[in-house]
Amino acid sequence: MKPRQLRLIWSLLALSGLGLFLCSILLPPKAFPWAVAAFLGICLGSQVALYRWIQRQFRRLMEQLTALLEQLAQPGTSPVFPPLEDTLLSRLQSQAERLCAVWARQNQQIGRDRDAIQSLISDLSHQLKTPAATLRIYAELLAEDDLDAQARQVYRQRMELALSRLEFLLEGMVKLSRLETGCMQLHPSPTDAQTLLLGAAASIRIAAERKGISVGLAPVAAATICCDSKWTLEAIFNVLDNAIKYTPCGGSVYISTEMLETVLRIDIADTGTGIPEAALSKIFQRFYRGENASTCEGVGLGLALTRQILEAQGGWIFARSEGRGSVFSLFLPLV
Repeated sequence: MKPRQLRLIWSLLALSGLGLFLCSILLPPKAFPWAVAAFLGICLGSQVALYRWIQRQFRRLMEQLTALLEQLAQPGTSPVFPPLEDTLLSRLQSQAERLCAVWARQNQQIGRDRDAIQSLISDLSHQLKTPAATLRIYAELLAEDDLDAQARQVYRQRMELALSRLEFLLEGMVKLSRLETGCMQLHPSPTDAQTLLLGAAASIRIAAERKGISVGLAPVAAATICCDSKWTLEAIFNVLDNAIKYTPCGGSVYISTEMLETVLRIDIADTGTGIPEAALSKIFQRFYRGENASTCEGVGLGLALTRQILEAQGGWIFARSEGRGSVFSLFLPLV
């Protein structure tokens, strides 16, 4: 009951009591019973009015609670709850609203996880078709009795290549899926940027020498970045490995750094085939391979894994390309 209404009832009872007291003093004894009867009548009328008012209020609150629960029971709707005036019921409504918000967020996350799993299964099944078909074909060829030793050796080598591709694909998918789902946690710690970049450049030296590609590293600023050195080294290696793959023989790859206010920027520039403008927004998607990638080895997981590693540590990556050559910019937080 509102304080205003309570004050009104108490005022009526107080006035009735005061009137009864005055009647006992001023009225003759014969009229006093009538005054008492009037007082009792006022009290009874007040109680009846109070009872009916409480009954109406209770019914209204129950209707509101029923509507609240009905809205909660309907999945996929955004409840708009009526305001409850009672303190206890207001707390109940607030808790129900918070619970509904939690349910909505969980349902959205479940939907995103379901879509991600479906997409992962679809991509994986599509990517497994090629090496599986290759293995089946060469297994059938190796089963032929009239196959000479030289052909048998060639088929074995091709099977080994298919198995290597399959192993690489599965390993990359496991890493990416574990990072995406949070099953694998990164452990950022203070890391010297120069040591990290020297290690990344050394890891692709042999592949660059085979194609006659020069790899240059500009002087690295004395910077300490916050990252998981093992995973970040793999992320940088993936970008460098792509640069070597898509740069023709005799080209060059150049690594430079720039210290910004809160992050270290790492630019990896190459003189390769370049990236079409329409593909720049897709190259970090899982299994995406552009038109220029058909002649190069790979399954389209490297850049997706790199982006996931950087974003898990508070960093990011983007690419730009104008005509020939590309520049990938990696950003990592400074300590």
